[in-house]
Amino acid sequence: EKRLISLCVGCGNQIHDQYILRVSPDLEWHAACLKCAECNQYLDETCTCFVRDGKTYCKRDYIRLYGIKCAKCSIGFSKNDFVMRARSKVYHIECFRCVACSRQLIPGDEFALREDGLFCRADHDVVERASLGAGDPLSPLHPARPLQMAAEPISARQPALRPHVHKQPEKTTRVRTVLNEKQLHTLRTCYAANPRPDALMKEQLVEMTGLSPRVIRVWFQNKRCKDKKRSIMMKQLQQQQPNDKT
Repeated sequence: EKRLISLCVGCGNQIHDQYILRVSPDLEWHAACLKCAECNQYLDETCTCFVRDGKTYCKRDYIRLYGIKCAKCSIGFSKNDFVMRARSKVYHIECFRCVACSRQLIPGDEFALREDGLFCRADHDVVERASLGAGDPLSPLHPARPLQMAAEPISARQPALRPHVHKQPEKTTRVRTVLNEKQLHTLRTCYAANPRPDALMKEQLVEMTGLSPRVIRVWFQNKRCKDKKRSIMMKQLQQQQPNDKT
């Protein structure tokens, strides 16, 4: 069979290398061309690669550029942070304060989210009364802004935060290594002799194949899982055959 030509997304040239780095189903790179668009860090199978608008990023720069940020201080969140939410906006706990009196709002407090920030109930009422005094009557066209009640803090890692802050136009995937026939033959030969190689054998496989320890570990895990499923299916078929004859 004729092998399909692989073109590098980074430089546009044909890939003749032994290894191809593939991001998503149809994006392929030379190992030397796949870099973070911000810091130029090389991206390989040992790290997570993010793609946005045709550019690749390391995890650190992707989160810095496109991750969730506090609506008050514009600083991002760490994975251990707990946050407060007000509609589509997300805040550090210490940033969740009334803009008028600077009082920190805690779970159970009533507040209003206005164009110019968060207001506790007392200051919100003052602003509303001032609007009435300035000839801005409350009407269906100018209704009073509804109060909300502050909920308990939630983890910044919760998936529920993502749709409110940032929608990724492209699916982000890990970089995957395309194994050649020689590497596959070596792994399959070792698997036939021992499906659960020890640490020493894995080190030898790293030297023999040039693959990373992570790729080798995942390959053996996937292979054992596939064989287990195949074994279960064969047993089920064998059990069905006597029943079919009767």
